[in-house]
Amino acid sequence: MENLKSRLLDTVDDHRHELVNLCSNLVKIPSDNPPGNTVKLASFIKTYLEQRGLQVHRYEPIKGIVNLVSTSGNGKPHIVLNGHLDQFPGDVGEKWTYQPHSGLIKDGKLFGRGSGDMKGGLTSLLYCYGLLSSESLPGKITFTGTSDEETGGQWGAKWLLDNVKGLSGDAVLNGEPSGLTVRIGEKSRVPLLLKARGKAAHGSFAGFVGENAIMKMSRVLPLVERFQGLSPTLDEDENEITDRVMKGYKEQYGHESNTMSNVLKQVTVNIGTIHGGTKDNIVPAECTAEIDLRLPLGITPEEIKVKVESAVHGAEPSIVVDWNRDLSIITESTYTRPDEEIVKTLSTNSELVTGSNPLLSFTSGGTDCRFWRKIGVPAVSYGPKVYGMGGVDEHITIEDLVTTAKVHMGTIIDFLSKGETL
Repeated sequence: MENLKSRLLDTVDDHRHELVNLCSNLVKIPSDNPPGNTVKLASFIKTYLEQRGLQVHRYEPIKGIVNLVSTSGNGKPHIVLNGHLDQFPGDVGEKWTYQPHSGLIKDGKLFGRGSGDMKGGLTSLLYCYGLLSSESLPGKITFTGTSDEETGGQWGAKWLLDNVKGLSGDAVLNGEPSGLTVRIGEKSRVPLLLKARGKAAHGSFAGFVGENAIMKMSRVLPLVERFQGLSPTLDEDENEITDRVMKGYKEQYGHESNTMSNVLKQVTVNIGTIHGGTKDNIVPAECTAEIDLRLPLGITPEEIKVKVESAVHGAEPSIVVDWNRDLSIITESTYTRPDEEIVKTLSTNSELVTGSNPLLSFTSGGTDCRFWRKIGVPAVSYGPKVYGMGGVDEHITIEDLVTTAKVHMGTIIDFLSKGETL
């Protein structure tokens, strides 16, 4: 196995142009969410794997939302490679230096929407899986290309685990952009919908006739925003793991802000959208606001919803506070313990390739990993550092992409070499 590992790591190095071109080609295929259509990208990946003699199962639970599953080998251990196909929209109201879906390779960088989140990591997993499928390895590898991740995963990873047998595995290796840290956990995302009802009337009667739903909403939104920075009380284990992964979080996102790692100990509140009214001269009869809360360890989605309801109803009892996603995909903050075999194996291979012991980290965003963790399967992410994520000129470095592929390759081989001892 050591000879195999050495040979394949050399292959990644010697044929890095194939890896880079594959990533560029994936970026050139738009899979923006919304609308979330991944048909063309899934078709490209399916053909890529079939050309390497692999069987690929295609699932489309909702029109345009395609998930792919391919398995090589059999027995234990079973490692699942997971990457999502959808990405943030390219159009964010600002001009890109290069076209959002250019896949441009320039000055040691690869540009384009999704290059970091997460077509870089997806490319690495896809490339490694394609190479390993022709080798004689113990155990089983399953590649899962999921959709709907950017909108919660109900029709992606969650749907696959609920409807396709044999996808739990013994561990999950995900390629989300971790800045070459070993990402073992994530905050909880809690999407809430606030709905205010009023009574329509002619605008000239305002203050005398009708009820202004927008004004009702404007009174409660500052109360919701006050939960920004809430720091729950952590137990000893939660406090220890949070302090530890804050260092890795800073490594991932330190180019954004020197204090960003504090986000792992605090609730964040984003009032994302407000919709209300029909015309400026009509008293608005309704107003809705979409709220995105991210929770650290120590507080559950149910607990924060109760707190928000209490604050809102104290000012406007008529406003309804509801979940803004299917409750089945709203989970608590999750993490994989550092002593799990997949964490240790990934850390060892990162050190082997980069020459330094990698930091552990969490993410403040959400990933598909949480669905496996909720059923007791250890799941970790490892991928390149992403620049401009969610904004313009998103890109990764070629060196990070190659490093990711070498670390993924070594991790998969070493994990499978454990045989049935896991």
